[in-house]
Amino acid sequence: MGQVKRKEKKGPGRPTKAVTQERDSRELLLSVSAKLFARYGYDGVTTVAIAKAVGVRQSMIHYHFKSKALLWEETIHYIMQKRKEVFPINDPAITALPPVERAKTHIRLLFDTSIKEPEYGRIFQYEAIAGGERFQWLMDHYVRRSVAIIDRTIAEAVASGEIRDLPVEHLTAIVSVPRYLSVVFEAIVRDMHNIDAPAHEYLSGLCETYIDVLFNGMLKSPNTQARLT
Repeated sequence: MGQVKRKEKKGPGRPTKAVTQERDSRELLLSVSAKLFARYGYDGVTTVAIAKAVGVRQSMIHYHFKSKALLWEETIHYIMQKRKEVFPINDPAITALPPVERAKTHIRLLFDTSIKEPEYGRIFQYEAIAGGERFQWLMDHYVRRSVAIIDRTIAEAVASGEIRDLPVEHLTAIVSVPRYLSVVFEAIVRDMHNIDAPAHEYLSGLCETYIDVLFNGMLKSPNTQARLT
């Protein structure tokens, strides 16, 4: 009795053209949604406007995301996935640094991320002002974890005696908040001071000045400080 030849199972091949087009269409919708939500806020954007900006029918958005609320959530996931490439906060090379150097690295990464991926910061500011369910969703899914990492870094720096024993939540805010403000007010500062440098050069320089002032102070010498106190 001869053996029955069985077909060998093949591994997954290349995605079909239709699958690739669908994936590209979905990513384009997310990319455009990120820009529109960042510029106009959740309430200022409609699925009609997003579809028009992409050049597709509104039904395409509902096909991929079912609703505007789900589109917003998927847009945040999309943004945060891109941010991880720029801000690898859990990278062993970073977590192994001494606390103060780690804090400085956090600041540089936060500035760099805000330069390369500004949409998240703008969306977060909008939701923080508005409050409500979307703000809590952001806090629960992303913000608490990243802030907790910076909290631990600051707490270790305080425990080691390298920085003053001030409330950790205050120090974390000082580390985290200015990168949002610097991006928001960048256009104002550039116009007032006639800055011609590209945005990334200006913000990178601002970041280093901020780190210097934060850790070394603004006063020129201890004697100056003594006269002012």
